[in-house]
Amino acid sequence: MIFDVPRVRSLIRVFLAELLGTFLLVYLGDGSIAQTVVGGKSSPLIFSNFLSIALGYGFALTIGIFVSGGVSGGHLNPAVTLAMASIKKMKWKLVPIYMIAQYIGAFLASGTLFGVYRDGIIFVEGGYNKTEKTQGIFASYPSADINASVASLCFDQILATALLIIIILAVTDDKNMKIISSLVPISIGLGLTAIHLSFGVNAGTAINPARDFAPRLFTFIVGYRSGPFVAGKHFFWIPWILPHVGGVLGALIYEYMIELHHPIDV
Repeated sequence: MIFDVPRVRSLIRVFLAELLGTFLLVYLGDGSIAQTVVGGKSSPLIFSNFLSIALGYGFALTIGIFVSGGVSGGHLNPAVTLAMASIKKMKWKLVPIYMIAQYIGAFLASGTLFGVYRDGIIFVEGGYNKTEKTQGIFASYPSADINASVASLCFDQILATALLIIIILAVTDDKNMKIISSLVPISIGLGLTAIHLSFGVNAGTAINPARDFAPRLFTFIVGYRSGPFVAGKHFFWIPWILPHVGGVLGALIYEYMIELHHPIDV
């Protein structure tokens, strides 16, 4: 068998682009949460603001797509990858490569963020304990005050992810708004910010299995034993599984309600 060097190099480029892009998304996005949690402990009027998290994640996604988009398309999210494959905008055989890179990038980002904010976490916790005071920096958890039902939380993740995919497909559709390529990352980032501002109170708007599960696994490994996979009545599976459903649903909605009805060029 002849070893296809160009093909392997192409796959490596895509893998590394998704890994780095996801790293930037998760580090900068979760970093905005970290500065809110840690800074809010000492200066709540300055740092404790949900808007900064919504904007932080929007900017983080924008930067991640700018860095990786020209190589891999800048999915940075297994739900996006599955959605694109489901409507034949990418080959199914590439899906594992994208997803593995995304999970690794998210895991490395959470480890890096933990190292950067280690002293801040100790400050908030009042010692070396690892509790619910800081575990929300890394993964999403349902609001204890609202006590939303499982059905509500599932619907939250499905709908929010579907909206994200619709936004992505709309701004990358040449027959729709014809947005120039340099504005696509900004447009998608603004879309994510809008989704965060609309859905954040229920469960933190994960809508990205890699962004949620990989940091959740990291926190379990470093000692957040009681929370990551138990809190919120074992909430962890909802932001891990349901965004895939929402992603495919959003892709099908856009394809059948918008894309298939474009005028045919003659």
